Amino acid sequence: MVGLAAAGVAVGLGIVASLPAQSEVDVDHPVPVSALTTTTLESPSPDCGRLTAEDLALSSSRTETFSTRYVLEGVTGEVALPVTGSHAHIGVFVEDETAQATLLTPTGGRLPVESVPRDVDPGTALSRAEEAPHGKLEATPRGVTTPPGLYRLRLEGGGRSGEAKAAAPRATVVVNDDNDLVLHSWLTDNLVDARQTTEIHVQVREGGKPVEKVRATARIYHENGTLVLEHAMTGLGNGDFGLKIRPLQLGRFGKVILDVEGVTAAGMPFRRTGLLEIASGVAGGRLMRIVGERLTDQGLEVDLEYVVTRAGRFHARANLVTSDGKPVAWAQAAAEAAVGRHVMTLRFDRRLLVSGKLLLRDLELTDVTEFPGVKSPTRIGTYALEQALQ
Repeated sequence: MVGLAAAGVAVGLGIVASLPAQSEVDVDHPVPVSALTTTTLESPSPDCGRLTAEDLALSSSRTETFSTRYVLEGVTGEVALPVTGSHAHIGVFVEDETAQATLLTPTGGRLPVESVPRDVDPGTALSRAEEAPHGKLEATPRGVTTPPGLYRLRLEGGGRSGEAKAAAPRATVVVNDDNDLVLHSWLTDNLVDARQTTEIHVQVREGGKPVEKVRATARIYHENGTLVLEHAMTGLGNGDFGLKIRPLQLGRFGKVILDVEGVTAAGMPFRRTGLLEIASGVAGGRLMRIVGERLTDQGLEVDLEYVVTRAGRFHARANLVTSDGKPVAWAQAAAEAAVGRHVMTLRFDRRLLVSGKLLLRDLELTDVTEFPGVKSPTRIGTYALEQALQ
């Protein structure tokens, strides 16, 4: 298989084309704070820093990708290739090196191509030799102008005289339709606990504005390259399409290939392909609640209670913002913890604090015992710090 590599989502996926449901939270049976074991690693100085607007934006669990290209695999005979940009780059990979691949312009003329060595990447994602042991790669020269319209690829066998007629050649095509028609795809959450849900979204934007006439499909693959499920995505309004998955048997890594086709505002057909990678697992710890907050000579301290069901290493992080959302500071802590209930303390340096009401947000506990880390299936929403700052 060439083109976009297929890997990652195991057979036990439960998929519903809708917005994600609220996370299921285990019933908490609070115990006195005095009975909890403090496991924060000893450190003479707080692990924190000043929070910038850029850092705050990156703190979101959302994973995003952008694409102006599309991929067609297993192409035979003749196929239409919609192009909406004036400098599209088209690559064609054919395993049968004797086959003839001809690219035709919207007016029927031949589009020039050149042979591309397999050990370099021409921007088509088709040149990696390990993806197929044999074959040839041809691509349009970089400087070629491509007036928008429907281009065509014609594949013809190159059988030699005296040989039996061979099977029709098959090709993988990548069109990098480089313009302002962009496929924006994202996961609402990554590094997700497999018992929770994450939602896949796609939206095509033309000049920054959503395109409404779109059809989107998600192909979910096992990490061994096997296609597990192909499912249409549901329109959620404003050009947004969504699909909710619960990766019950995802393993560590998975891939979702997003196939999108539609019509621009000017009536031009288009295609786009996106790729999202999903990392998941089962966390050995759960974030439960905030059990203390205090202001000391060194700064603001916030105690987090968490429950460990499998011994390991855990990492906590949170952002501190003003009541109107302006960034103030971030803090993190890590601990080795055995099975049981524990407290981890986040410490914000006093020199970073500002006057007024402060909120704790983007609070997450991650089990980092193995790579990649897996987030706690339970979360704490925005928390107003009041007692310590009075």
